[in-house]
This record gives sequence, structure tokens and C-alpha cells, in this order.
Amino acid sequence: MRKKKNLLLVLGAFLSLCSCKKKADIDTPVITSHQTAGVAYMGDSIPLTTTVSGTYPLSSIKVSFFRGDEKISESLIPVKEGGAYTNRLLVPFVKGIADGTAEIQVMIKNKNFNYSTAIIPIQVTRPKFPYLTLKTAYGDYRMEPVAGEPYQYAVTQAFPSNKLNALIEAPAYGENGNRFYFGGKTIIANATNQDSIPFQTASAPGAPFTVSFDIKSFEGKPFLKPAFGNIEFPAFEANAAVIEHDFVQNQSIIIDGFTDISQWWMDPTFLDKNSDGSYKFRAASGKYRVRADQNLRYFKIEPMNGNVLADFNTTTKTGGVWINGGVGDQAGSAPAERLGFPSMASNPTLWNPERNKAMAPMGNGIYQVKLVAGTTLFLSNVSGSTAGISFYQNSRSMSSPFSLILTQTLYGSPGSPSSSAGSARFELKPATASSVGQIIATGSNRSLGNGRTYVFTLDTKVTPASVVIDIE
Repeated sequence: MRKKKNLLLVLGAFLSLCSCKKKADIDTPVITSHQTAGVAYMGDSIPLTTTVSGTYPLSSIKVSFFRGDEKISESLIPVKEGGAYTNRLLVPFVKGIADGTAEIQVMIKNKNFNYSTAIIPIQVTRPKFPYLTLKTAYGDYRMEPVAGEPYQYAVTQAFPSNKLNALIEAPAYGENGNRFYFGGKTIIANATNQDSIPFQTASAPGAPFTVSFDIKSFEGKPFLKPAFGNIEFPAFEANAAVIEHDFVQNQSIIIDGFTDISQWWMDPTFLDKNSDGSYKFRAASGKYRVRADQNLRYFKIEPMNGNVLADFNTTTKTGGVWINGGVGDQAGSAPAERLGFPSMASNPTLWNPERNKAMAPMGNGIYQVKLVAGTTLFLSNVSGSTAGISFYQNSRSMSSPFSLILTQTLYGSPGSPSSSAGSARFELKPATASSVGQIIATGSNRSLGNGRTYVFTLDTKVTPASVVIDIE
């Protein structure tokens, strides 16, 4: 009986220990008090004191800053035991939002992942700086508040360059303020130096211009906005941007916002240069995709049907006609890059359907493409080496080639429509394994003449489609 009683006592003690351990395991830490500023300016570092307690070992205090349902910032304070902890909480300087109430969420967590939270309301205001400083490689310039614009600052100077990479420094404001910077191509506020803002104007170097900045919208001026025919490109990604828009045949196209535009290749298939520096849009009126490629420095222009690239419509003789090319009927010893845009070397087509080149629809079933010998088309000046060109009905495929008849070619040098003038510079040849369809092949070792522009005109109203080749 005594042994049984002793066993019960041991069991009771064991259960009591388990109960205590379980209680300790589920112990929830407590935030006993917190203290911070009731009002803060954006950009402040405000003091925050949090007093916590807990039986089980503590892990961390997490402090999060919210505007509405959006978490703006977060910081973590490692802790081990109960007590008072003080840190400074950065009030983020955020664009767009109005003055108003924000929330600081404080969370205390123990090493068993139990936690409790407290919400602290705080009134946040955007500061009104007495000035900003425009920091450039040429020196610092004071930006003054603009009358009637509560958040805008500006400076007008004859800056040494019309391209001005700059940071904008904001001074510390109020008793908890910090000095910080606005910067970057996508402008943000940051406590330390960062990438410059690329201010730029089209005015002549040395001419006065105004740099302005709004500390609420984060909008600055001046920026050159790349545009084609008064249609602005969206933000460039991977050095390329695309617009899709309706253009009118023969309309004047002004290209803005590209400082290196003199180094860009303008596709003569779609654009004729006017005497005033603008361009005439050669193709028929309709919707086109224009891709500005800053790496290759050219505008890739392609006809569209609704929201997709246009394929050829065999009934109406409208839509898109596409060419591709590369090695012709003779491979020879010449490089494989024999057709390409803006040049054979930089972007060869190589019979790759993803690189199909659009012809310009001229209306009435007529399509044209202009090729420049030595630049976009192989000169054909190497014996045993030719370039081949085929014509297709699909934008990104070579599965539907046109059947062709070459009704006019060029002979002799520099070229004549008459067959009595010498050897043919272009000939109609059967399909190759690469081309799928018939090819227009250059003549082997019959130079096309470096820099000459050859105009290929395709008439789709007849079957087979007629190809005429002229020198411009």
C-alpha cells in the first residue's frame, strides 16, 4: 500500500512539472508601455521607448510603420529579456500621400514564437523646407520655394551643360529631422547618396534653364521625353520601349528626346528625311508598332492588325508582308550575315523568323522595302557567295512564302533596267533549305556598289506576286 502511495506522489509531481513546463511554453510576452512623438514630419527619426515583459526568453521587438493598409517601413530590435528598449524610428518620406494619421505597430515576440502587439497612432506631416540644394559635378545650387506651389522648388542658371546629373539635398527639418537626398532615375528619397537624377534639356549649352522639383509628387523638370511623331514612349526597359499608334501616310514625324539621335539609323523603308530635320512617314495610313531600341539605335516599325502584328490578307491584299534573308544559293567564303537591320553586322536576320523585317504597305496591294548595299544588304562582291531574300505572309513565320516572278531586275554597274547592259545583279532562284520559299539572290561577284539604295517593290495583286527592283 505504501509503495502504491509513493507511486502516486511521484506521478503527481511529474504531472505538476509538465503543467508548469506547458505553462511556460505558452507564456505570451506583454507590452507594458510605449512612448513616442504624437506628431512627426516625413524624414524624421522619432524616439520610441517600448517596455516589455515575459517569463519565457524574448526574441525581438518588430516596429512597422503603416499608412492605411500599406506597410511603409519596418525595423527589428533584438531582445533577450523584459525591460525598456529605446530606438529611433524613421518616418519615411513617401511621394504622393497627403498629411494625416499613420500607425506604428509594435510587436514583441518570444523564442517560442508567441507574441503580442500594440498600435500607436501618429500624425504625419510633409515638411516645408526653407530651401533645397541641387548638387552637381559643377557645384551646388540653392533651390528656392516657388510662390503659389506649396511643395515645389526651383533654380534658374546658365548651367555649364544641358545634361545635368544631380542629387537634391533636403536639410534637416525640426528637432527630429534628418538631412537626406532625392535621387535616382526613378526618383526616391534616401538617407544617403544614390544615383543622380538625369535632368536634361534641348536648349543650347550655356543657355539659362530652370531645374524644378516637387517634394510631394517627386516630379522634376526638365527631362527629355523620348517621342515619335508626338507620341511619347513609356519608360524604357532593357534599353527599349514600344508605342502602338495610328499614323497617316506622308505625315511629318518629329523625333524628340534622344540626345544621340544623330547616331541612330533611320529605316528608309518607312521614313524619308525632310529638309527641316523631321521625317515623312512613307507607309499607308494605319496602326503601327514602333520599337525604339537604344542598344541598336534604330526604330523598328511594323504594321498591326488590332493588337497584334499584321499578317497578309489574301482577300483584301492588305496587312503585313515580311522579308527575311541570309546566305543565298551560294554560301561561299563570305560571312553569314548578309541581311540585317539596322545593319548586317549588328542584327542579322539569318533566316530566323523572329527577325522578319516588315515591308512598308504603300496601298493598293503594293509593298516596298529599301535595302542599302554594304549596310543592310551584302555587297555580293565575293566570288561564290550570294545573299538571298524571301517574302512571307506571316509576321513571325516563314511557313507562307509568296510565289514570285521577277519582272524587272538590274544589270551592269551601277545598274540598268536593260538586260543588254551587262550581268544581272539579282536573279530569281528556287527555294533553299533555309528560305523555304523562292529567293531573290544577288549575283555572285557582281558588286552592288557600296551605299546604293535598292528599292524592292512587290505587287500582290497578281499571281505569282511581281517583284520590281530599282536603284533610288
